[in-house]
Amino acid sequence: MADDFDVIVVGAGMAGASAAIRLAKGGANVLLLERGSEPGSKNLSGGILWGHDLDAILPDWWHEMPVERHIVRKRFGFLTGDRALSFDFEDGDWRKEPYVAHSVLRARTDAWLAKQAESAGATLVTSVPVERLNWEGHRVHGVVQGGETMTAPITIVADGANSRLSLGTPIRPNARLEASATELGMKEVYRLDDAVIEDRFQLGADEGHAEEWVTGIFPPGVMAGGFLYTNRDTLSLGLIVNLGSLFGRKAYSQELIEKFKLHPAIAARLKGAELVEYGAKLISSGWASRPAAFHGDGWMIAGDAAGFVFSNGLVIQGMNYAVRTGLLAAETALAATASHDASAARLAEYDRRLEATGVLPDFRDFERMDDVKWNPRFYTAYPKFATELFHSMMTETGAPKRPARRLLKAAQKAAGLSTVSLVRDGLDIYRKV
Repeated sequence: MADDFDVIVVGAGMAGASAAIRLAKGGANVLLLERGSEPGSKNLSGGILWGHDLDAILPDWWHEMPVERHIVRKRFGFLTGDRALSFDFEDGDWRKEPYVAHSVLRARTDAWLAKQAESAGATLVTSVPVERLNWEGHRVHGVVQGGETMTAPITIVADGANSRLSLGTPIRPNARLEASATELGMKEVYRLDDAVIEDRFQLGADEGHAEEWVTGIFPPGVMAGGFLYTNRDTLSLGLIVNLGSLFGRKAYSQELIEKFKLHPAIAARLKGAELVEYGAKLISSGWASRPAAFHGDGWMIAGDAAGFVFSNGLVIQGMNYAVRTGLLAAETALAATASHDASAARLAEYDRRLEATGVLPDFRDFERMDDVKWNPRFYTAYPKFATELFHSMMTETGAPKRPARRLLKAAQKAAGLSTVSLVRDGLDIYRKV
């Protein structure tokens, strides 16, 4: 009996939609399934899209896609109590076309990408919460939903960080996500007039600003990073929390985000803004959340579902890797379809493509980054040390001036940060980053 489709793609996010576009343009009969009522409706995230990978399928994407603002400035800093210490990075290249990075709201971009897939010839079906992959021994032969099986020689799994289709299967044998390899992302969106945004953040028309914060404002042991970025007429704000650091500390997510947005440095940015959206989602934690394999007989896994969310401590990137891995899975599927061979040996080309395009090297080279990123001292001692040092250096009290080495020692003492810890952490960063 003939298969229903050449390829089934589960999940119409960045990875799945990109794969479907490439497959359809390559002549494949592809089914794109989305559990939400429309693509993007189940995706809380937005963020900064570094969209070079889209050039391969949509050369003018940044003119046509409903992006928000092109980013011209990134800010990174520390928060403690009522203090904030930060630095800005601006790059003239970011102000030139084609712009390298854009703030996006996924409800808009995902819906647009899915329409491009439909226009290319893919069949898009929404409101389909796929129950499971159709396993025939070690082979995946389509999907099962509502007692009905839809078959295809190749299935691309792109159903997000909490990949229900892969958990408890040979793809990811554990039946649930590990807290140590998972983060909790919380986001709120605030409406604010575009002219106010541009004045407040010193931006030109269509220009955007993004910032990340190490938050030394929460109970000891709770590790979280804050973010804020500008959209066209909204601000996106939130936290990314180490999930394991919440356990046993009576720390609640809603209280954490309230404390973050009430910090003077953040509250000033939200003045006059109206809350219009809020939510939370799980986020893969890079290499530690990877599946047992990226391909097998009749299947490949891409995007967040495969753990392809990169962080080097200063930036978090997931959408560009989702697009790239979706396209690589699609290219592999097209070649396999042409040869009528969807075996694991044939689909191993996907791993070779992941290697050759830098995806696997990126994650392998930074595989120990989480050990650095989630060092508890970075969320207690170091923010206190940095803000205390700059407070003493920049505040005039009328007291006699002290040399820098004494100010450093005093800041260390105030933060409870020993010289041994400083040296050890410095060596740790050098070795692992």
